[in-house]
Amino acid sequence: MPKVSQEHLDARREQILEGARRCFAQHGYTGATVARLEQATGLSRGAIFNYFEGKQALFVAVSMQVNGRFQRIFAEQGLEEAIRAIAAEDPAWLRVLIDTQTHLFHDPEFVRRMDAAIEEAPRVSDSLAELQRGGELRDDVSAVDLARFVGMVVNGLALRVASEDPTDVEATLKLLRDAIAPRK
Repeated sequence: MPKVSQEHLDARREQILEGARRCFAQHGYTGATVARLEQATGLSRGAIFNYFEGKQALFVAVSMQVNGRFQRIFAEQGLEEAIRAIAAEDPAWLRVLIDTQTHLFHDPEFVRRMDAAIEEAPRVSDSLAELQRGGELRDDVSAVDLARFVGMVVNGLALRVASEDPTDVEATLKLLRDAIAPRK
């Protein structure tokens, strides 16, 4: 059997992730059947699950890929650009992510997979702590509490975007800026 290059393997994995993302956005986590995943990726179940051990592992990988994109935007362009990116995200995809939160209440295996994936991701609180040390953010609360607050704002924004409720992201950013600015 001929060897396949790493570039080919990476491209195939990316093809699967992109097709799965579209499928999950269109049909939700539960409605994204194996047949629909095959159709969305243009690949057989054998090809898909050669890269991922099952639908849940595939969903976790897609979720972490999207989260990683927001993390990169945050690291490279700042919190405000990351929030703007979330505000511009596909509402259907955000609905899937919100729906997925219910799996975290009812599915211990899903929780385990997400926890393992999150452990490998950079922590927002570490980035915020660095900004605190640089005097760019308020330091009268912990970086962990700042991260939780920012997470609440981001989750609320995601919920509004997912429900296609018009939200002025610039007004939201102005309020957030004021809330986390250094205290005089």
